[in-house]
Amino acid sequence: MAWHKNEHVMLMDKNKPKMPVAPGGGGGGDMSLTQRRHVPLYGRLVAEDTLGLPHMTNSSSTDIQAMQARIPPTFRDSSLAPLRKLSVDLIKTYKHINEVYYAKKKRRAAQIQGEDTSHKKERKIYNDGYDDDNHDYIVKNGEKFLERYEIDSLIGKGSFGQVVKAFDHVEQCHVAIKIIKNKKPFLNQAQIEVKLLEMMNRADVENKYYIVKLKRHFMWRNHLCLVFELLSYNLYDLLRNTNFRGVSLNLTRKFAQQLCTALLFLSTPELNIIHCDLKPENILLCNPKRSAIKIVDFGSSCQLGQRIYQYIQSRFYRSPEVLLGIPYDLAIDMWSLGCILVEMHTGEPLFSGANEIDQMNKIVEVLGMPPKHLLDQANKTRKFFEKLPGERRYILKKSKDGKKYKIPGTRRLHDILGVETGGPGGRRAGEVGHSMSDYLKFKDLILRMLEYDPKSRITPYYALQHNFFKRTSDESTNTANSTSSSPAVASIDMSLANSGSQHGLNLGGRLKEISEKNYLSSAYPSSMECDPSASASRRFHPQRFQSSVLNHGPASLQYVPYPTNRMESTPPKHPHSQSQNGPQNSKSDDQEDSPMVCVQQSPVVIH
Repeated sequence: MAWHKNEHVMLMDKNKPKMPVAPGGGGGGDMSLTQRRHVPLYGRLVAEDTLGLPHMTNSSSTDIQAMQARIPPTFRDSSLAPLRKLSVDLIKTYKHINEVYYAKKKRRAAQIQGEDTSHKKERKIYNDGYDDDNHDYIVKNGEKFLERYEIDSLIGKGSFGQVVKAFDHVEQCHVAIKIIKNKKPFLNQAQIEVKLLEMMNRADVENKYYIVKLKRHFMWRNHLCLVFELLSYNLYDLLRNTNFRGVSLNLTRKFAQQLCTALLFLSTPELNIIHCDLKPENILLCNPKRSAIKIVDFGSSCQLGQRIYQYIQSRFYRSPEVLLGIPYDLAIDMWSLGCILVEMHTGEPLFSGANEIDQMNKIVEVLGMPPKHLLDQANKTRKFFEKLPGERRYILKKSKDGKKYKIPGTRRLHDILGVETGGPGGRRAGEVGHSMSDYLKFKDLILRMLEYDPKSRITPYYALQHNFFKRTSDESTNTANSTSSSPAVASIDMSLANSGSQHGLNLGGRLKEISEKNYLSSAYPSSMECDPSASASRRFHPQRFQSSVLNHGPASLQYVPYPTNRMESTPPKHPHSQSQNGPQNSKSDDQEDSPMVCVQQSPVVIH
């Protein structure tokens, strides 16, 4: 029966009218297109090839051979036919597919790994070839922005974009340019940062409050660019260069006073700015041989009452109210500062949690349990604590990973600082400026900065009046009547402060809430302006902030950010070194106050 069907197919083909073949052979076909639909070409030719009937005419045989020549060779081999591959040889087919797939994947991985960085940067993907696939600008050394800023090198990258070092041919100095990603969300956030930086610029025209300044900003090939002054090491770099053994208490004091002054500046009613990401990496030395610093990276910052984000602050420096989901305000920066100051002196983070639960447990180890009223109002209390049934108190939840913690409050700050044992690890025993009295003052200030309740936490204004700063102020001025706790508030009229309290205001300067972001900035003709000693003649204008003083109390009063005479009279000196004011005393107890002493182990004059 099968033979008759095949013969029937052959006879149908033989009896159909032939169409002329084009010159050169090639088998143009002998059926119309409509006729071909009834008998598929492939089936017809295979049948003809298989039967090989002897009674076929020469012309018909030639025609069929020509068309058979057009069939791929693999189709002629029955072992390679698709039907066989998908039935009898199905497993073999799948194995072959796997081999091809993984071989191709391996080649691709090797190719990508073999490409160097410069080659990948040259790939043109987005923004007419100026951006890479992450929407970052493709930086090329030697390129000029606006025919002014010549790109020198890449400083670093982040989620916002990247920062490059460039030379400003107009001002003849190096600058740092922050190039924002070419994406709408990043552009919008950077515009908020620019707004806040410009607010700070207007409020600090004399550059004396330890906040980096925005020189200018511009658009370049669809990227917002922010131009800053080029600063030096950050405080984490400084710690790393001490092998994480920490800097002296005297240098820690200098950093603390500048940072408290900066926070006091940010808390003025004209600004009300929360940094939201204060940490050693965001505090930079102005000069590697001086102790003057600046706060940078306002990319997460916001204004009071305009909070946008709940997940803020780096974990080690994250305040309890942020961990617990309580509305936050300017006090979160004071918490971060307390953590930073301990780390700068000990060399290690005070609370180094691996996650938020671990972070809260490490805080409780040192400070004990948070007050009940905070836990009652917090949204995330159940994440860390559980309420005992039938009782009105909370306990920590047991760790799911089985990690053991000390009893709340038993890892004392007293022991961490080494108050009675010569400093952290006993490394400061016998050093001038590291007495038990000095450590007790330092510990007291830190504990006030680390109050659980943000309303009870010390404010920048009162922090600057703390006894921890009296020693430096008194010794640096070398005067018997130097009773001001802090040079930053030396010029405050306390009668005005008292009048402020009569209005029922919090003299600590507590403010409300904040949110919106900022960014790094800088605008100085020279690095000398970054140094507090360069501000010897700087004072507030008599009428500056007068209305704020009357209406808001000491938090908004005029103040000198850093004691001109303190920085000039307390630095360690060589036996033969001289300052601008003449001969200096020989090296004293705080030679290590020079950051570069830690880095280079070479004595330098600190201002």
